[in-house]
Amino acid sequence: MSKSYPLLLIAVLTFFSAATNLVAEKHGILPDITLRGEIVDLACYIGHGAKGPEHQKCAAKCAELGQPLGLLSTDGKLYILVADHQDPSALLRARKLAGEQVEMSGEPAERDGVTALTVHAVKK
Repeated sequence: MSKSYPLLLIAVLTFFSAATNLVAEKHGILPDITLRGEIVDLACYIGHGAKGPEHQKCAAKCAELGQPLGLLSTDGKLYILVADHQDPSALLRARKLAGEQVEMSGEPAERDGVTALTVHAVKK
């Protein structure tokens, strides 16, 4: 019995981990992901495709004015950036990096064809 106890413990922990992940996904709670890409101001990017180094000053100005921001990931997917209700500091840091290439991690969510990322960390 004592030799099979560790195997039983591993099996139980694996089951509960998988079950927890399934419940979280069912309720729209996904684990954090890490992405690389450009922080774009959505007004200019969606309106006329503005991005890249030539648009960096405008993106910074738009972010300063409170325009919504997105992350255009290296695979071409656009995420709307939203603040974590418990700690919005990462989104505030992202605002200061508008127009820059960054690495960002956070919790993704999708509804009605719109994908958002609750920003937990950002670095240049």
